[in-house]
Amino acid sequence: MTGSMKIEELDTPVLLVDAGALERNIAAMQDIAAATGVAYRPHSKTHKSSIIASMQLDAGAVGVCCAKLGEAEIMAASGIPDILITSQVVGRNKLVRLVQAAQNANIMVVADNEDNISDLSSAAQTAGKPMDVLIEVDVGQGRCGVPPGPEATRLARLIGDTRWLRFRGLQGYQGLIQMTADFDDREAQVRLALEKLMETADHLKRNNIEVDILTGGGSGSSIIDTALGGYTELQPGSYVFMDSRYRSAQWPGGAATPFENSLTILGTVISRPATDRAIVDVGYKAASSDGGPIVPLGYENAEFTFAGDEHGQLFFPGGTCPLALGDKVTFLPSHCDTTVNLYDRYIVTRDGTVEDVWEISARGRVQ
Repeated sequence: MTGSMKIEELDTPVLLVDAGALERNIAAMQDIAAATGVAYRPHSKTHKSSIIASMQLDAGAVGVCCAKLGEAEIMAASGIPDILITSQVVGRNKLVRLVQAAQNANIMVVADNEDNISDLSSAAQTAGKPMDVLIEVDVGQGRCGVPPGPEATRLARLIGDTRWLRFRGLQGYQGLIQMTADFDDREAQVRLALEKLMETADHLKRNNIEVDILTGGGSGSSIIDTALGGYTELQPGSYVFMDSRYRSAQWPGGAATPFENSLTILGTVISRPATDRAIVDVGYKAASSDGGPIVPLGYENAEFTFAGDEHGQLFFPGGTCPLALGDKVTFLPSHCDTTVNLYDRYIVTRDGTVEDVWEISARGRVQ
């Protein structure tokens, strides 16, 4: 299938990755982090691929983040040596799986509850291997995490009092601001989030508790995170692929993001029911809709709407549809993470030709 096949020859719908753009994105994030000496631990929840995770490590990443234990199991089994699970791991079954996966990699977890800390300690003791733990601080996301301030100190002391857990630092992630369009507005919100994390770290330090790691940030805030200082490591994810929503997020001076759209969906026109519209084979099962409609590249004047599980419609208002039956159309996803999770593999391309096929090894690993 690879080597000589042209993109236009592919059956559809299919998920494409432009290898050159992907490589440039990985290099660009490495440059951002290296310029200020901040480590970066990219989030594998975006790509769910041990191959891409290995590319990130080869470029200089200190490890990877995983949103779920299931992703971490795949990464550990694939030889990724250093993993942070950024969501709480709760429940007996999951803790058994966690300590099993930790036999193959250094796995660090986050906690925000003393009962979970007690359970983590018991699981680590049973496995006979100490576990590194971060306290998650709610810096504005309004999701998990303790409030900024003294509660993290109390939990850190509980961790320190156990034999089988090691307190390593704090996680503070504000995902709601990553695509704030105006750069100055986004910078102000990043500053507020970081202040809450630093306030908590200072409280720990005043109580003689060492804080080795301050981790958080994201693709949209990465240049701000590094410029402000404070974080010891960043957690960017979407930068490897990007999507249509990130195109509106400005960088300093109104510049466009330095990251390219490397992920696209290829579809085919399967019906021409009227002169001003075409039906394509890209519906809800081929592109996520939580970020809005996908964008037809090269036909930006067209209006795309989902027309069911298997179908999408391209309407050309006030004009004639230029597409014929069987024509291929390339779409830009509106949310790369959730679109990736719909597919089993990437078709990797370079200069219009299929170069490789990569399994999306952690696809569907939501437990």
